[in-house]
Amino acid sequence: MNTKPISPKVHGLSDYALVGSLLTLPTVLGLNKKVKSLYAAEALTLLVYVALSDHPAAVKPVIPFTTHGKIDPFNIAQFALQSFWKPFRKDKKALLFNLGFTALAGAVVLLTDWHGRTKTQTL
Repeated sequence: MNTKPISPKVHGLSDYALVGSLLTLPTVLGLNKKVKSLYAAEALTLLVYVALSDHPAAVKPVIPFTTHGKIDPFNIAQFALQSFWKPFRKDKKALLFNLGFTALAGAVVLLTDWHGRTKTQTL
């Protein structure tokens, strides 16, 4: 019995929401240009592999969802490590946003059912 509450569909939709937040919230929060540029690059990278991962909200499901699940921890680690980058350390707002984003994304990854129904699975 699976005890993980986040389905592949919800995970994919959450990833799209995270992409949107990376593209908009740094500007809304008035974060510096270097931080906004980094988040924009990360958002576009994330968008590509989310759109191509096999989950019900995929654009073209060519990456197995379990592979997506193996990539995600590296992204979470990268978000955590960038907290040590000078533009984050010098800006409390940027650091708090990054730590919160990292925690939220990490929680989604930990709570995802990586073997749930995907777009390419048949009934």
